[in-house]
Amino acid sequence: METRYAFELSGEHPTIPRSEACALLEVCSSGHGVVSDRERCLVVEARDLNLSGLGARMAMTHRVVEILAETEPTPDGVSIAANELDLPARTYKVRAKRLGKTPLGSDDVERMVGSVLWKRGYKADLKDPEIEIRAIVTEERVFLGQEVARADRAGFRARRPHMKPFFHPGTMLPKLSRALVNLSRVRKGERLLDPFTGTAGFLVEAGLMGIRGLGVDVQEDIVRGAKSNLVGLDGTLIVGDAMRLPLNDDSIDAVVSDAPYGRSALIQAGSRDELLEGSLAELRRVLIPKRRMIYVDDRPVGGSIEDSGFEVVEVHKERVHRGLTRQIFVCR
Repeated sequence: METRYAFELSGEHPTIPRSEACALLEVCSSGHGVVSDRERCLVVEARDLNLSGLGARMAMTHRVVEILAETEPTPDGVSIAANELDLPARTYKVRAKRLGKTPLGSDDVERMVGSVLWKRGYKADLKDPEIEIRAIVTEERVFLGQEVARADRAGFRARRPHMKPFFHPGTMLPKLSRALVNLSRVRKGERLLDPFTGTAGFLVEAGLMGIRGLGVDVQEDIVRGAKSNLVGLDGTLIVGDAMRLPLNDDSIDAVVSDAPYGRSALIQAGSRDELLEGSLAELRRVLIPKRRMIYVDDRPVGGSIEDSGFEVVEVHKERVHRGLTRQIFVCR
């Protein structure tokens, strides 16, 4: 039986939050379909959704609400929808989130829903309610339901690069790192490779999700420092060359890679083009067929990726500063 859910997307990037949500639905459910995609609100129908697994992995979804009722954004509509709620508890709290420009404000919806529930004999309890009703308010619809998953936003703040034991300038933020690992569709217990591991940001996020990480970096001092970031997590780091990986064919379940920029790319390779071509050939060799690779570069290298035998299925762009825009290629 399919259940309808509303994903409250973070909105911090125009395309990655939705793609991450869809990738997680592939990993955490036995089937799903998108019902609607409105302002920061992705509504889906999913079967057998692993809610605890979903919540433990989400990066760019703030929360997921199981939809119990929905309506147009009008006072009468909200009142009718609130009357349809069949709550398993007697005390409640209502919290609403307004996404974009909407006819009704969050305070309006909270008041309307609360008024209907009170008239039906339920009692408000803001401190310790038996059930919390979440309302997501968009321009076209209001969704009422119960929160079933929430991202650990405090955890991402605590893992900011400068707060880790080993720091290097230009390191990707953990929330984006987590989202890219999720885009790879890698599952708990599977093996993820980062051939340019740097400070091991991808492996940290993978390890926290129960994924076995393998990181390779050509610089011995970087590998030594990155090991301090991986303490307590299931991750292995080796000194090696991304163009000559010490791995068997078809031995890796997913690849997430942020290719080095500038001088660091030329430590072993004669040129960045040589590094790109050589590393892509190796990644094609070690990645299990039809599995995903996330390849990040500051150049439009989609043609080279496809020439190496991959299919580019998505491209996302993330502006870091005036001189750097990351191009994120989702490939298989």
